[in-house]
Formats: sequence, C-alpha cells, structure tokens
Amino acid sequence: MKLIELPHKVCGMTCMINGLEDLYEHETGTRLPDWLLLYLSGMLGFVYVKNKTAPTPRMVFWGMQVAKYQYKALADVVGFQWQMVEGGSFRHSFARAKESIDQGTPALLGAVDMYHLPYYEKFYHQIHVPFHHVLMVGYDDAQGAALVLDCDRAELQPIPYADLKLAWNVHIPGMSKRNTFYTFRFNQQVADVETITREGWRKHASFMLHPPTSMFGIKGMRKLARELSNWPTELGHEQAGICLRHLAEFTGVPPMPPFRLIGWAGDEPEDHTAGRAGAATLLRQSAQDYRMPAWDSAAALFEQSGQVLATLTDEVVDYVLGESDALEPAAEMIVQIADLEERAFRLISQAARR
Repeated sequence: MKLIELPHKVCGMTCMINGLEDLYEHETGTRLPDWLLLYLSGMLGFVYVKNKTAPTPRMVFWGMQVAKYQYKALADVVGFQWQMVEGGSFRHSFARAKESIDQGTPALLGAVDMYHLPYYEKFYHQIHVPFHHVLMVGYDDAQGAALVLDCDRAELQPIPYADLKLAWNVHIPGMSKRNTFYTFRFNQQVADVETITREGWRKHASFMLHPPTSMFGIKGMRKLARELSNWPTELGHEQAGICLRHLAEFTGVPPMPPFRLIGWAGDEPEDHTAGRAGAATLLRQSAQDYRMPAWDSAAALFEQSGQVLATLTDEVVDYVLGESDALEPAAEMIVQIADLEERAFRLISQAARR
C-alpha cells in the first residue's frame, strides 16, 4: 500500500481544481477560497464549437470544461507547471499513475464517469456523469483499489480497480481522452491569494472580452445567438435536437441533463445557471476583501445572467420536447446574457487595472 498524506478541502462541484487546491495548501500552508481557481480558470466562460463531422456538430459550453486549458490558464497566475498523460490503455496509464505516487506526486485522474464510482450512491449504476475528476493519492494492491480524494467527500475513498477501469474509460472529443491524468509541480515562487485573485480575474476578463477567436467569450455568445435559430435547417431536426440537449446539459452545475429531458424524478435540486450564481457570491467576497466596489456591481450582473440562463434552459428543453416550435426566444435570451456579461467583465477589468 502507498499513500501520500495531504490536507483536503471539501467543496462540491469543483472537481477539476479541487486536487490542485489541496496541493497548493500542502505547498503553502494556505487554503484557497472555495471556487476561486474554478472561476479563474474558465468556469465563468463560454465556448461554441462547430464541427460538422462530430457526433454533436454544435457544442456549447457555458464555461471552460477542458481541464488542460484550465491548468494552462492558472499556471502562470498561481506558479506551477503541469504534465498530462492521455489516451493510453488502462493498464499503461494506471501503471504510470502508480509510479507517480511511488515518487511522491499525486495524480489527478479525469475525466471519469460517476456512474462507476461506488461511493456516489445516487449515481452509481443509475446515471452517467462523465465529467468528474479525482486526486489519486495512493493505491492498495491487496485491497485492489485506488485511493482518492474527491471534492464531495471528506474522507479518503477507495475505488476498486474494476470500477476505475470502467469509470476512466471516458472519451469526449475535444475534452478528454481515455485514461487521462495530470501531475503538478510548484515553482519556487508561488503566488499568494490576493495576487491570484486580482491577476486571475484581470486575465480572465481580458480573455472573455478579447478572445483569440470568435468561438470563445462574448464574441462566441453573440455568434451563437445569430446562428441558433438556423440549427434545425442546417443540421436537420434530429441533429439539432442532439446539439440543443448538449447546450442545456452544460448550463448545469455540474454538467448534467435537465431532469425533464431524462425523465428522472430524483430529489436533487437542479442548478442550470452555469455557475453564474456562485461567481456572484465569490466576487462579492473578493470585493469586500480587497475593496473593489466595481466587482460588487459585476456580481449583480452575473446573478441576472444566471437567472436568464435558467430560463434559457427551460426554453431549450421545451423545444426539444416539442412543447415549443421556435428557437428565436432562446436566441434573444443569449443576447441578453452576452450584454449582461460584457458589462460585468468590463467592470472587473477596469477595476483590476487600478
């Protein structure tokens, strides 16, 4: 048995950066604010991908859902370097992850499907959520289990090797290849929390306002608004429905289909604000901590945006279920979201430069 002892923070729905936060706390002795790295790395973002040969030819992400791009966005701000192993067989990738553990370096595994994680009783063999990440800090060959820290659980969790093999077999084009894991090494100089907050928000606001291509940020939202109504004509009814389901799924926190689409009568609350409500809470706290009143105003705009996103999700679901026959109202809502968030990011950017 091998095990690396780390501090661990429980903060639900932050799986892509929760392990990195634990490693930062181990390195610096400082616990990062909840959700900070997730929002600074792009959760409060937007991506519109068009690929006519993909199973889902129009993909809309209401935030950066690709871990490697999130770590790229954070590396210079926080002060770390990272490596990725992806696409190998389970046997090969797991052997390399164990080697990393043997050398004292945890391995962040993902994406993994919560359908195969036995400690998630409500999801295990019930519903697929193939976007999860866990920090592997050990393994026990005698027990036949990987030992992981999970953002939703306070205690160390064992994942039987047989379950891990299935859970880790996630291939989402453009997002994650099978059996992917990441490792991190911190620089000699690691940024403090205030520096991470100020520089991270400035950098992210700049990206959203001035993205490198029209698929990202505010430009991407406006492009989607112009094109959404034409999806059924361009793609056909069936393919348009697949793409609309994807759009609605990725307003979820975590990404998951609205319950009406899957006929699931679970008692879990739904959140289809694409994380905007959480961003508002975080910004308000940062505004208070660092005397940035403009960020408080930005928070109010993101709250409004989140409300529109929830309504947009309902509108899209109505169309998919045949309860509506027009996408123009949804397109108008996307324009509203773009207007609100452009104002919010300008406030963030202007204040951060002072």
